[in-house]
Amino acid sequence: MQSTRSVRLAICFLAMFACLPSQADENQVHVGGGPATGEYINIAKSICDSLGKLFQCQAVETKGTLDNKKQLESGQVQIALAKGNAADDWMKDSVFSAKHVIIRRIGDESLFVFGKPEILQAAGSWLGVRENAFLLNIGLPGELSGDASVFNALKNVPGSPLANITVVMFQDRPALIKAVHDGKVKLGFIAQVPNPENPVFTAINESGLMMMGVVDPDMVVFGDTFRIKPVTVKNAKWFGLGGIAHQIETGNIPAAIVAVKPESLQGRAAMAQQAAIKKIQQAPEAELLPQQTWMQDLANTASLKAGEGLEKILSSMEKAAGGAKERLEHLGKL
Repeated sequence: MQSTRSVRLAICFLAMFACLPSQADENQVHVGGGPATGEYINIAKSICDSLGKLFQCQAVETKGTLDNKKQLESGQVQIALAKGNAADDWMKDSVFSAKHVIIRRIGDESLFVFGKPEILQAAGSWLGVRENAFLLNIGLPGELSGDASVFNALKNVPGSPLANITVVMFQDRPALIKAVHDGKVKLGFIAQVPNPENPVFTAINESGLMMMGVVDPDMVVFGDTFRIKPVTVKNAKWFGLGGIAHQIETGNIPAAIVAVKPESLQGRAAMAQQAAIKKIQQAPEAELLPQQTWMQDLANTASLKAGEGLEKILSSMEKAAGGAKERLEHLGKL
């Protein structure tokens, strides 16, 4: 009888212990990255590496910026990457900002629009797309993607002609590239770190499509959230540049690192989160980014400020867009 009672007590004790979070679990940090075809997942892995052996850090593959917000709110991740403009909008929500904080900004994602050469030639430049949005449609790789959050931010600026463009959502980037190739939509829009080895650029190139930089006058509304930088993608074909490996200027968005506030957690989890945030804030940017040369070079490239540099680019884009309406209308009749 005594033996049976002891066994029962032992089972109950073990059951209670099993329900308690382990020290390892409380020390574990999950960092929300993005889809496999983007660079956020690679940056998330680098962030984990920078935290060192004291933390059990796991980079989590997600659907992108908006999905990361959901995972932060549900507690599935404690730290996540987000498009800078989207993170700024999140912080305007008092409920979200009460439990979350932007701990720093790193890196740059470049803005690209891609399509068949004849479509890009007819538009002339991003200004030709923007000013003739009513004649076009554009595809995005999912409602939860960071690409969608960036495009919608530009589209929703009061008075933007982009409000007149038809937007079609696709499952992911491969589906979007196929849709542009098949003519289901005329253009695709992505925000992508310009990794020359990224399969997205290879797929666009192999589909016979070309790419164009996106410099939008409304970017000045967002301040430092958007920057203009020269970028190069070796395996991408740029419209109007007659080949590969040419440098173009385009809009860039730094990634915001968003974290759950330590005071929103309990016990060792709160202490681990506080230590992780401090280490990320104090780490040199180079340590938080993948160590590829192209990534380090991009981080060290100076951005153009509003003024002579940006005005010169917009003037050139406006000249290239001259007659875009007539050219696009003619294409539509073919």
